[in-house]
Amino acid sequence: MKQLTLVAGLATLLAGAPAAAHTINLDKVEVGYKRFEIDDKDLAPLDGLIGINLAVSKRFDNLYIEGRYYNVSDDLRVSQSDPFLRSTNPKFLNLDTEFEIQQYTVGAGYIHTLDETSIFDVSLHIGRVDLSLDSTLTVAYQDGSVSVRPSGASAEDDATIYRLRGQYQTRVLENIELKAGVGYEKTTGEDGDSSPLFFVGAGYHFNSMFSVNTEYRNVDDYNTLDVNFRYSF
Repeated sequence: MKQLTLVAGLATLLAGAPAAAHTINLDKVEVGYKRFEIDDKDLAPLDGLIGINLAVSKRFDNLYIEGRYYNVSDDLRVSQSDPFLRSTNPKFLNLDTEFEIQQYTVGAGYIHTLDETSIFDVSLHIGRVDLSLDSTLTVAYQDGSVSVRPSGASAEDDATIYRLRGQYQTRVLENIELKAGVGYEKTTGEDGDSSPLFFVGAGYHFNSMFSVNTEYRNVDDYNTLDVNFRYSF
């Protein structure tokens, strides 16, 4: 009987401990890795761009502000040799292309506290996205001479981006944080588009200040994966 009482008391303690001790902290700074994949067959060689991801947020009662920045890029080299190796023809041609995307956004949201370990928030964000494509063509000849010139494929573009987002966050167990959300993203400009989005994420807290977090986001024509280290203050 004593053993049953002890087990029941321990189960009650374990069930109640997370709710009493752990909450969602939106006062944080994050830095880490970002992978950006483009769902476009025409850009298949450049479908995996890699770079850095930065984020900071601050809570004020039921409101919070957030800023985000990322920079991702990828390099592609295409080489072609002259099978006949004639002195009048190039020995080989190399086309080097670098594709880069930068985006920064600022936003604000309203927080609804569901319980001691869970919140739901709705936020609106605005920012800029810059895209650049730089290509260089290198031509080598049999006599050893080399020429380098632009290929004519370099280009730049930018657009304003708007994002409406709703997300649910909760702490489970002692050190695990989960989140999921949906939203809507719109870009302006010549190639502007509007797309729904959804995302899921998880984090592991080493203590009250330091944690590692991942997030997967899917939009209509691209998806991203973030792995960030977070400092909560």
